[in-house]
Amino acid sequence: MFKRDVIPSIDPSLGRGPDPERGESEGTGKGRGGRTFSDNGRSPWGRRLKQKIVAFYEFLGEWMYRIVWVLSYPVLRLFFRLEVRHPERIPREGPIILAANHHSHLDPWILQIAFPRRITYMVSFAFYKGMGWWFYRMHKAIPLKEKGLNKEAFVRGLEVLKESGVIAIFPEGWDNGRVEAWHGNPGVAMLSSRSHIPVLPAKISGAKEALPKGALFPRFVKITVTYGEPIPFNGAGKPNKEALRRMTDLIMERIKGLS
Repeated sequence: MFKRDVIPSIDPSLGRGPDPERGESEGTGKGRGGRTFSDNGRSPWGRRLKQKIVAFYEFLGEWMYRIVWVLSYPVLRLFFRLEVRHPERIPREGPIILAANHHSHLDPWILQIAFPRRITYMVSFAFYKGMGWWFYRMHKAIPLKEKGLNKEAFVRGLEVLKESGVIAIFPEGWDNGRVEAWHGNPGVAMLSSRSHIPVLPAKISGAKEALPKGALFPRFVKITVTYGEPIPFNGAGKPNKEALRRMTDLIMERIKGLS
């Protein structure tokens, strides 16, 4: 289902290990005579320490995910009367790209509780700078730069999909303000077209009223998450800018039309 040559097609050097036949040593990949340090100057000991730290965060993240889910589900059901519509449309296995509207800080929490599989979010890098940086790192969220290319984030998203994971993106971003304009960023369409993985639209209703931007305390209103039929873009190939815009508009129209 997943096109195996997607990542190499972006940059053949990404993820490539040292090649002894080319005289490359581990840590440089630049030929003979290189230092025993990586490209960013980290020693082998430093790399091992970083790997242990990353593994520890992943371990904590897995347990935190389970604990948060167990505690959050009854809260959402009891106080917010959470309703999940059309759960039968959710693929129980295999890679999927989840696209949802975004008008409240509660959205990532609600979407994860309303989804039966663990989600890897692609979020603004600004969230990594705030008080909740540890939460996003433990949950292996992929940071997105506000400006410029997000090549590294794009490749990481493809890697998650290649491992049959779930990627969630809020195409509207976080700058939509108080007006529901339903305009999306083409990143989700690009990820789908390059990976050949369908997009599952989801509409979160009630979160904006429960905790609008600027509010400190939530209001206990009904929250509904509605899933649509997966949207395949298998024949998109390498779409141009105009085609990506049409694909993005289709995704946003499907999300808006869910009820």
